[in-house]
Amino acid sequence: MKKLSKILLGTFFLMILFSTITSFNVVAVADPDDTIDVPTDTYQAQIQANTMSMFQIRNRTRLRVEANVNLNLNLDCDALRIGDKDFAVEIQGTGDLQMTMTCTEEQAESGIMMGNTHQIRTRNRNQVHYEEGFVVSLECNGTFTRARLSISATDENRMGEWAYYDEATEEWVSVPTTVVDGYLTAEVTHFSTWTILMPDYTLAIVGFSIAGGVAAIIIVGSVFYIKKRK
Repeated sequence: MKKLSKILLGTFFLMILFSTITSFNVVAVADPDDTIDVPTDTYQAQIQANTMSMFQIRNRTRLRVEANVNLNLNLDCDALRIGDKDFAVEIQGTGDLQMTMTCTEEQAESGIMMGNTHQIRTRNRNQVHYEEGFVVSLECNGTFTRARLSISATDENRMGEWAYYDEATEEWVSVPTTVVDGYLTAEVTHFSTWTILMPDYTLAIVGFSIAGGVAAIIIVGSVFYIKKRK
């Protein structure tokens, strides 16, 4: 029995080690000297496998791209409106890829407008709002197994979640999101339109307050009724 326990324990540690080795590398900060300055909204680049490239669009928005395969990249970024953002995408594919990345501050057709709460449709019907000022649409020709999206975490977005837009249902779908080394990060299995959505705690507090008020009224009414009957 003890021998079997040792074997199971050893297998467990080997699985953890294998998972660590095969997982994504931590998002690295590029050397400023290697940063590619892009003075316009659009740019085309050929990125070699296992090489991280950092682009600074109009001296504002920073985009970092890395893949384990060769990648032909078409960038279109409205940096003048997006401003100071730091976004990274890491890709694991099975062959050379061609990707188009479009970054905007808003996307009206999917309900993503700055400060918008009531027009954002989510799959779980939770009330959310948009304030990130960064929407990225990713299209990829070729096969990739998974990818990681990261954006610098701030005091304002730390409670947010990455979400993608489901065009079939016209709903936003949140995915598990964690803070890793200062970046709000999610592992994804498909590309579409992605952004950060924030839970609307204001409505939750209001709802709780209303529920508490109703409960208080019921309690007071019950006490008054009991005393009256006595």
